[in-house]
Amino acid sequence: MMHYPLLRINTQAIRYNIRAILQKLNQWQLRAVAITKGFCADLPLVKLFLEEGITCFGDSNPGNLLKIKHAFSSRNSDLQLYLIRLPMSSEIRLIVDNNIVPFVSNFESLQLLNHAAYKVGKFQKVILAVEGGDAREGFLEEEILGDFNFKALKHIDIVGLGATLACLSGVLPDLDVVARLVALKKQLEKKLDKELTLSVGGTTFLELWEGESLPRGVDEIRMGEAFLFGHDISRKKAFPWLNQDAFEVVAEIVEVKRKQPLWGKARGFDAFGKTSAFSLSREEKERALVAIGKQDVDENQLYPEDKNVTIIGATSNYLVLDVSKSSQNYKPGDTLSFRAGYGAVLRAFLSPYVSRIYF
Repeated sequence: MMHYPLLRINTQAIRYNIRAILQKLNQWQLRAVAITKGFCADLPLVKLFLEEGITCFGDSNPGNLLKIKHAFSSRNSDLQLYLIRLPMSSEIRLIVDNNIVPFVSNFESLQLLNHAAYKVGKFQKVILAVEGGDAREGFLEEEILGDFNFKALKHIDIVGLGATLACLSGVLPDLDVVARLVALKKQLEKKLDKELTLSVGGTTFLELWEGESLPRGVDEIRMGEAFLFGHDISRKKAFPWLNQDAFEVVAEIVEVKRKQPLWGKARGFDAFGKTSAFSLSREEKERALVAIGKQDVDENQLYPEDKNVTIIGATSNYLVLDVSKSSQNYKPGDTLSFRAGYGAVLRAFLSPYVSRIYF
């Protein structure tokens, strides 16, 4: 018996995306890093990436990286794991012990990593996160090129620079940004007397290589959204050469009735402390309540397969739909399907109440 709500995952669609992206990255001489935080490093999907030749994975949760390591490191000697969220001091020993490559943006963390590596007689690889314009994490250019003596960290092996854009401020990368990052890489290579990798993320950087002038000097690109969804949410752009329908949420209807909000002059906030624009309407509508809510998905990234159904809103345990215009005579016990975007899929993987099926 099928258990709802359900997340259906089309492995063929994702495999197609991986192959199509890798073909282009090979032409552009870029290495791919698969970001696994969007699906909590669920092992069937990680295995799919490995089967297609990707061996470098990045995640913001060390637990997800350990899951990948324990499942696949014995069969994949070239497996590489990036912690793309800056490390907490409490995670330093775990990082060193498990050969995880962290992104680091302050000298204090470098010194902690150096000391931990010294204690166990190892060399710890790190990537220096640099501020690319998003005003989130990263060393400032003057810090990297300043007086700090990186070579004094005898047990630290700086292997590259990493920049991220469009995650907080919506700042999009352009050729000038890339040129500035490449110039910084060359200056640091001269300072350290070694070659470095320039790693950029995320999917939004793909736009640059699709243009007429290809950026030079970037070595790898970190992505999750393009592989999984064939989409770049920062530009609200779907890649026409990729699949966008790999993830589908299916949920069951538990009530269908004609209703309208009844309220007088006094009006408060919803269960999450927000003023709901949807409840301003007094119009009576055929409303379907579906047994899935904010605890399970992000309703803003659900797209009903029935184009005549619209999402009115969501509470913690219900998705409320307007089915007035649909030709379907929905009733309790019926199911509705939704194409799911990044936010909806991430929350579905995190929810213990959503079943998953790979097909």
